[in-house]
Amino acid sequence: MFIKTVKKRNRGYSKVYTYYRLMESYRTPQGPRQITLLDLGKMQLPQSQWKHLADRIEQIVKGQERIISLPPDIEKLAQHYASLLIKKRIEIPREITEEEGPTEEYRSVDVNSVATQQVRSIGAEYVGWCIFKRLKFDTLFRKLGFPEKQIKLAALLIIGRLVRPGSERRTLWWAKKVSGLDELLGTSFRNLHHNSLYRVLDLLWGQKEEIERRLREEERDLFSLKEKIILYDLTNTYFEGKSYTGEEITYGKSKDKRDDCPLLTLGLVLDEEGFPKVSEIFTGNVSEPGTFKEVLEKLGAKGGSTVLIDAGVATEGNLLWLKEEGYHYVCVARGKPFIMGEEQNEEGLITIKEGKDNRVEAKLYTGENEKVLYCQSRLKRVKEQSMKNAFQKRFEAGLEAIKQSLHKKRGTKRYEKVVEWIGRLKERSHGIHQYYEIKLEKGEDGKVKGIRYEFKKKEAAEERYSGSYYLRTSRTDLSEKEIWDLYITLSGVEDSFRALKSDLGIRPVYHYKQQRIEGHIFITLLAYHLLNAIRFTLREKGYFMRWSTIREGLATHVVNTISMKTREGKKLYIRNASKPEVFHREIYKALRLKPVPLKPKRVEI
Repeated sequence: MFIKTVKKRNRGYSKVYTYYRLMESYRTPQGPRQITLLDLGKMQLPQSQWKHLADRIEQIVKGQERIISLPPDIEKLAQHYASLLIKKRIEIPREITEEEGPTEEYRSVDVNSVATQQVRSIGAEYVGWCIFKRLKFDTLFRKLGFPEKQIKLAALLIIGRLVRPGSERRTLWWAKKVSGLDELLGTSFRNLHHNSLYRVLDLLWGQKEEIERRLREEERDLFSLKEKIILYDLTNTYFEGKSYTGEEITYGKSKDKRDDCPLLTLGLVLDEEGFPKVSEIFTGNVSEPGTFKEVLEKLGAKGGSTVLIDAGVATEGNLLWLKEEGYHYVCVARGKPFIMGEEQNEEGLITIKEGKDNRVEAKLYTGENEKVLYCQSRLKRVKEQSMKNAFQKRFEAGLEAIKQSLHKKRGTKRYEKVVEWIGRLKERSHGIHQYYEIKLEKGEDGKVKGIRYEFKKKEAAEERYSGSYYLRTSRTDLSEKEIWDLYITLSGVEDSFRALKSDLGIRPVYHYKQQRIEGHIFITLLAYHLLNAIRFTLREKGYFMRWSTIREGLATHVVNTISMKTREGKKLYIRNASKPEVFHREIYKALRLKPVPLKPKRVEI
């Protein structure tokens, strides 16, 4: 083996680029010939050391030992290039099915020479790639005009977000150093640059509406989705850093308690099985009710469908619009509904859920075109009472701190300043301040001499934190339990957002260009299509594990290369997936996948 210099110059440019190749000479009847073994790219190694590097690569590939050690930088390069050469030269034999078993072939080998190398994860990637094809992402991208190379890069972005959530740069590192996804796709990511991923990201975002529409149709047919229930909610994601160019990125109230970071809001429509239908990105400080019509109109009116929304979206205007568009609704009421009258009679409550730690009781009130279900939850009451006590404790501790300041030498005593301090304390009190009566004692000098406070509105506070709530619905045909069961379906939206944030890494975002930010979020949504298809299929088989648990279990299914020296002095390399363990087989079987992700490969050098 030897190293050869190759110089190239792009047409129209005078700059000359220098690259290096690992070559090998061989004889033919027509004379000596040379063959390229491996492109080495750019090297900083002096030419005087090229022969040492080439010889060491050949020794590693053939399993020969070196008596005199080389400098660490040459040894490191030799090990790197030797592993790439071994991977390139492995041949693909006839496929061996699990039923058939491996063919019998006996060889004499040195057992002390057996070694394992190039270990890459394959389990979760295999599941992601199979579901990617089952949802016909590849067919969809071909119809949109994506070349095969870009389809594979799109698969890397989407499956990478499913298996190892992170930025596009992090995904690229994972694809090169950790994952065997490139072998599943029949390609190599060795020379891939992150700019190629960004270009595919832009392509996907540019086709967002068409991709969502076709995915809706494919999932509806594949999983026989009824789409009689529509869920809508919003969440937001935050950004690390300060330099952003998008107008939609603003500061606002963060659901992740990161009010110190710029935000962007995601509105999402799902069906009763958790499959996304339509998504829209809004400014970080957007008003929840104002987003509702815009997103739902993109889905198209479906007469008879029931929309589930929480109190933040359920304004009177939005409910009236739903009726006009032919929808039904179930929502959490914003305050006490008027049809219940001034007096609320809690007699006649019926139990609609009874469990070990919780009991839910309800009473139905019927109006002309609407029903209201009054609900009392034991578990919710315990939780809200605990919250109330915590709010009271913090609020009163703040008031005591202000009182103590009045008696300190340099403490705040001016009336206007004390009022401002109390006002800020109220802003952080989660509304508990409205149940207190606070009086300031003002002296002749205009300074505050004392503060008296009392928790006077105890009954109102108990009612607010009683664990009770009201559900409104236009479905007058439903019973108490049917209304409550529909309301519980709203937890599916929360579960979806939890998956987007915890399992798929939608937060934080590190991009600063508007298009790339939106593309990053869209990739996460596409990965969620895979995740929900996996969960849906597993639920049908009785598996209710979180994706993070499944992903961790599948991480132990790997593909690796086993090398050994034969009696004839040759080096035998076998590239194969590890034998699936019990957990791997159970998941593959439930998802209707073969237990063997890759065909075995081997080469003898």
